Amino acid sequence: MSFTTDIRYLMTADTSLNSYCDGGLYYENLPENFDLTDTWIVYSFNKSSQVSCLGSTAALTEYNLTVKIISPSTITLETVSDYIVSYLNGLEYNEIGDIQFVSDNHSLDLERNVYMNTLQFNILYF
Repeated sequence: MSFTTDIRYLMTADTSLNSYCDGGLYYENLPENFDLTDTWIVYSFNKSSQVSCLGSTAALTEYNLTVKIISPSTITLETVSDYIVSYLNGLEYNEIGDIQFVSDNHSLDLERNVYMNTLQFNILYF
């Protein structure tokens, strides 16, 4: 297993999360010309640090997970945001030892008439 496989499973396997995003849930990029009347989730991650055991292989890697929710409704945006934080915070799966919510950042795209919230998480991966 790999971190990519584990986080992809966590992001796509939850039926409640999938039911909230009628537009879809994507890694890295949304489709071109995505429908602005739907709710979308896009996630990405990067390594932020690594701890090695006696100078050899990695014993622990820390990742930053970014989850962006895009919706035409502020109510849906808040509902999905709260659900994702509740679902992921403290979760363990395979080699993922812990997921911790860090922050969120709300924004509005006036031209497209959509609301966005970007959630940040720290993940410990063994």
